[in-house]
Amino acid sequence: MEEREKLIKKKIEEEDFIEMMTHKGVKERILEILIREKGFDPDDIETDPKFTLQLSDCRASVGIDFIINLHAASFMVIKCVPTAIDSWERYVVSFARVIKDYQIPYAAVTDGKNTKIFDILSATETAKSFYSRREAIHLMENFKKIPCPPKRTEKEKRIIYAFEGIKCPIKKENM
Repeated sequence: MEEREKLIKKKIEEEDFIEMMTHKGVKERILEILIREKGFDPDDIETDPKFTLQLSDCRASVGIDFIINLHAASFMVIKCVPTAIDSWERYVVSFARVIKDYQIPYAAVTDGKNTKIFDILSATETAKSFYSRREAIHLMENFKKIPCPPKRTEKEKRIIYAFEGIKCPIKKENM
């Protein structure tokens, strides 16, 4: 029985490694697209930022793959996934709504081939490819930092917390 458990553990580790490499490949491809094709400066892009999500009964460490920042405000959060981008739509929308003291206006989820971009304030899908830096600057011209409505904040945080729990262990601290 011990030998079987070792084989199962090895298989799981191999699958986790393959998934991680696939995720890493998607991230590298998206970073290259943003810089080379879309004209963003590497300094505009935060890679793997981490945040502490404060809920009513606990705290959790959460992250996203990229945040594009322009003119002292965040423009877009980006989640890279190896497959099934539809299943991560709600996560990126919630993340953009509550991770800062204002709603980040755009959220994207991508597998490196397909991309969905959401306007956070209107809660609609607005594009299927990344905006250029020039387009992003234009979109941010009249941007005002609007916080998430208080009635929605806890709900959006719970959605992020649930997704984080699905993908990996979360450090939970009692208040």
